[in-house]
Amino acid sequence: MPNNRGHYAWYLTSSSLWMAGASLQGFLFTWLIVGVLEQPADQAGLARSLAEFPPLIMLLVGGLFGDRVNGKSYLTFMHLAIAIPPLLIALIFISGQLNYWWVVCFGMLMAGIQSLSDPARQAVISRVAPFDIQRAVTMMVICTTLVGQLGVYIGGQLEELGLELVLVIQSTLFLLGIWAVRQLPDLPAGTYKVAEKRPRLLDGLKMVWITPLIRDFIGLNFISSLFNAGAYIIGLPFIVREVYEGGASLFALVMIIFSLGSIGSNIVLLFFMPLRHPGRLYLVLQLTRIVILGLLILKPSLWLFFLLMVAWGFNMGITSTLVRASVQELADLKHRSQILSVLLFSFIVSSPISSILLGMLITKTTPLTALVPGILISGIIFLVGLKFTGLWNHQSPSTTDGHS
Repeated sequence: MPNNRGHYAWYLTSSSLWMAGASLQGFLFTWLIVGVLEQPADQAGLARSLAEFPPLIMLLVGGLFGDRVNGKSYLTFMHLAIAIPPLLIALIFISGQLNYWWVVCFGMLMAGIQSLSDPARQAVISRVAPFDIQRAVTMMVICTTLVGQLGVYIGGQLEELGLELVLVIQSTLFLLGIWAVRQLPDLPAGTYKVAEKRPRLLDGLKMVWITPLIRDFIGLNFISSLFNAGAYIIGLPFIVREVYEGGASLFALVMIIFSLGSIGSNIVLLFFMPLRHPGRLYLVLQLTRIVILGLLILKPSLWLFFLLMVAWGFNMGITSTLVRASVQELADLKHRSQILSVLLFSFIVSSPISSILLGMLITKTTPLTALVPGILISGIIFLVGLKFTGLWNHQSPSTTDGHS
């Protein structure tokens, strides 16, 4: 494709606007439950689980659509669909009817639409990238995470702007993404001479299971997300509220600081990509995470807490990018959207499970206790990954097939 750099730029623009709205959604959903409605940790964990469990099956459906429909038209429709729920919730809030269950429904609807969209969006990158997949994925993560902080910043101004205006801004961000999507080239689905050869719903799961390296990356990522990402999602807002006695602005600041660490890690990665042994780096970073979480448990002063959040973001930014890039490299073209939907499934399914478990743990103990399982899991991931998987010896295709 002769104009791949221009197409890739439009892809980054649409994905960044989407991430800005999605990041604002992540902030809003959490803070409406924890900060506005002041629900306890177990109720907050239940809310997240209720909002995210039902959309999980939609990830597999989204992967199927991504391999069978025109990507450009599909993403356009998704941007339009996800812009509607924030406006509906704004009307409910203005009418004075907003409560716990309306927030749960809001989270469920937004998570469902995002689940339908993300596999197709992730698969498009390999069709418009002007360079190797490792760097293309990393550039995407940098740009979307950086622009995503605009959404978090807007969320942090909730008390000044008012919820209804913040929701209108969220809807506008998604709508602006339509303009960028329409600049992409036509992205037709694959053509299949025999109907039986078209991608089917469970093909992605089958391909993951019979491909050891993909199975290892996704399996370990699921275990990691279960308590490492879970500690960030459900533990952090209570650490901010109860340990450091902060409000919406401090919570937004901590999320931005964490994301800056994630962005910085991906910028550093660019200078070393393509990596010859991404699996080795993924496993070694599990050990450094143990140190970071261990220091956070000691309830450091606020300035040191900020530095540790940067380090945690740096660590998580690299590991999540390594998993995404490696699975992209290893996935075959025919089933790429569906394989990526399984990867995204592993990221997302961990959230409602860990929300319930860690929410109950925080309710019975303290918010800082939510960090303990992550320490144990990181050690287990390193040992299992080293002894029982092929990650340590895996060599990236980008360093063996002529890519630079």
